[in-house]
Amino acid sequence: MRNSRISLNKLFDSTDQAELNMSADGCFAFYHYTHASHLSNILEEGLWARREVACPQPPTHLSGTFLIEGFIDPYPDWLTQSKYYDDLGALLTTQYIGEVLLEVSVPVHAFQIYIADYAHILECKRLQDNKGTGIGFGYDCRDGKECTQAYVDSYVELGDYRNQHHAPIVQVVRRGEGMVVPHHYIKVSASQPRNHDLT
Repeated sequence: MRNSRISLNKLFDSTDQAELNMSADGCFAFYHYTHASHLSNILEEGLWARREVACPQPPTHLSGTFLIEGFIDPYPDWLTQSKYYDDLGALLTTQYIGEVLLEVSVPVHAFQIYIADYAHILECKRLQDNKGTGIGFGYDCRDGKECTQAYVDSYVELGDYRNQHHAPIVQVVRRGEGMVVPHHYIKVSASQPRNHDLT
């Protein structure tokens, strides 16, 4: 499946139907979890992109870019109610995300934003756990190369996203490591699905 912009709605019948949060003035709002210990620094400075967009053959336009990730909704349905992966999304992502939910609202014209499909990662995790196939991509998951390649190939530019993905993840990228979203675009979300002490 070496194909840029893989779209699962052309192959399967269960893509996520969450609507993008777009404002009339051209801003896109998404949600990012962080740890409480990082909160004050983020609110004073912003979100840093420290993880490189990595796969065996990065597309030219993503080579050398770094990212932060987020969700379209505060706690997407696909995390716990996936037709193909049940609650594997929640089990896997909550190992890495924090407990404090931030709402990030950025002007689309000023940021490089993509939507990727985490289903490619979930597929190999399910196989590695000997729980059978999910969607059934047919990956060789022994070294993770095929699923990570497919994950990066699934990046769809925000303006072209039409609910193509089963498990959509927001990707905000920049060239090189550094500040990707300044603090003035970030606030603590009124919704706190993983930290009821803040609601």
